[in-house]
Amino acid sequence: MLAKLYHAHHTHYQEDIPFWQRLAGDVETVLELGCGTGRVTIPLARAGFSVWGIDWDESMLGEARLNLGGEPLPVRKRVSLIQADMTELHLETQFGAAILACNTFSTLRPIERKSVLAGMVEHLTRAGTFAVSVPNPTLLASLPQGAAESAVEGIFPHPQTGNPVQASSANESVEDGVIWRWHYDHLLPDGQVERSTMSTKHYYVPVEVYVSEMREAGLRLGGLYGDFEKGAYTSESQYLILVAKKIA
Repeated sequence: MLAKLYHAHHTHYQEDIPFWQRLAGDVETVLELGCGTGRVTIPLARAGFSVWGIDWDESMLGEARLNLGGEPLPVRKRVSLIQADMTELHLETQFGAAILACNTFSTLRPIERKSVLAGMVEHLTRAGTFAVSVPNPTLLASLPQGAAESAVEGIFPHPQTGNPVQASSANESVEDGVIWRWHYDHLLPDGQVERSTMSTKHYYVPVEVYVSEMREAGLRLGGLYGDFEKGAYTSESQYLILVAKKIA
């Protein structure tokens, strides 16, 4: 059920979709790591790309398959959904572009990031593009220590009952990062509230560390942005977006 709630909460977030579509350019096949419920995968397929979506969470992939099932046949045929660990990826193909959206890269420990980057060098074609988006690490590091109060993000219909679900988020700063929690409060007809919670930890990683790890893996930085309109990255940016090329 968490996968359904997660999708209902995030499906309307679309501001990054054109960025990923432009990034893919004229390549035929795109690899999306951590594809989740298909929020980015499916629009890429609608735009004409063949997309391989990778995720370790079968419940997320199950929701992605359901969402894909409502698409026209040509779109469905352009998508391959695979359960796999992105840190141990061994696919018998290469891709012109690979993306890691939705802040997932900052949830990885250093050894995991290095494994992902090594896998990208293995799976990208010559001069292929790899891009990630993460929360601005400077803003993460500036959050007050301890737990912050929950903030309501919105209300949406429960995907099964149609009853209201209130989505709220809270963060807790710890020594090496920030733990984010999303609470989904399902209002039942009798007035009771059924709460489901997802949590994710984002590590503090300075920009120069990301860049150094990419270079060491065999990727050359080609772009550093603070938003999905390719605005310059600053300490005040909401995001950090890194675009790199495989060194030929």
